[in-house]
Amino acid sequence: MNTHAMHRKLYEHVEEAIGLRIIKGDYRPGETLPNEEALCTAFGVSRGVIREAVKVLHKKGLVRPRPKIGTQIQPRTRWNLFDADVLVWKLAAGEQLQFLSKVTEVRTMIESEAARLSAGRATTAEIDTIRKCCRQLEALLASETGFRYETYLKYDMAFHTAVLEASHNELLAQIGRTMRQAVQIARQADVRDIHALRESQPFHRAVMEAIAQQDPQRAYAASRDLFAQVWRHLPR
Repeated sequence: MNTHAMHRKLYEHVEEAIGLRIIKGDYRPGETLPNEEALCTAFGVSRGVIREAVKVLHKKGLVRPRPKIGTQIQPRTRWNLFDADVLVWKLAAGEQLQFLSKVTEVRTMIESEAARLSAGRATTAEIDTIRKCCRQLEALLASETGFRYETYLKYDMAFHTAVLEASHNELLAQIGRTMRQAVQIARQADVRDIHALRESQPFHRAVMEAIAQQDPQRAYAASRDLFAQVWRHLPR
């Protein structure tokens, strides 16, 4: 392994460990992180690694370096909840079911609106991509022996991403992608019920068909129906 790759790995490890402690409340807003020397000893890394990790946590809104005071933990209102790492850490910090419900609420609004816009804006090539993703999901779910949940998540991600991209609104698409990345990680621990996934497939097809037929209102309604199905299968 080259030096850069090893350094990167250490920095990510430290960033995640500190980020999780902040989100779990081990470090509370207004408190300061241990000094660099203490963090170097705790993680067995150099000052450079600690500084890189703190720099990224600052960008995510979790900490704020303050001269003569130290690195101060920021209040929750400053956290960038649309950062993919922060979303994942929130899900990993023991708030999974509650936070997954909040993410699903936001996804319902964002992705249904994206479906409506896509029905009016998608190019022929983008419609073909959405149709291809839908067919991949159908073929996988129809397989009696070749079904793999990890493959399903990959195809499902591709379908929803294609719909977001076809909205031709990069802000909407970026927020939607970030939400889905967090959900994909959270769903690694799902009960992998192929029957529930098969029940959801007609809703994916309805979204695809409405977009292909350039019917914005039907696309919006179909997406809302899809998320109603998601809600029914969320853990309680």
